[in-house]
Amino acid sequence: SQPRADDYLQKLIKGKARMALTSGGLKPVVDTGGGKYSVFAKFFISLLEENTGVLDASSLFSQLRPKVMNNSDQEPEYGLIHKAGHEQGDFLFVRIEQ
Repeated sequence: SQPRADDYLQKLIKGKARMALTSGGLKPVVDTGGGKYSVFAKFFISLLEENTGVLDASSLFSQLRPKVMNNSDQEPEYGLIHKAGHEQGDFLFVRIEQ
């Protein structure tokens, strides 16, 4: 993951996030092709496992989308949930070592 400036992360934390990340649009998507997971889940999980810092959902999606599209006939989507109170926030993924 790419390091983010603290002020940028604070902006994301303070705003409500009303976003949706989906494995595809209106067309059916496959639930196979990624070993024991779907292609979408395989790459989603691998990106989370590779993350060593703070990864916002927009950055995650920009890495995830081409991986899924290059390995399947589906196109993941990420966008606002219309009229749900979005306030410029985003979801943040932080790896916690156990």
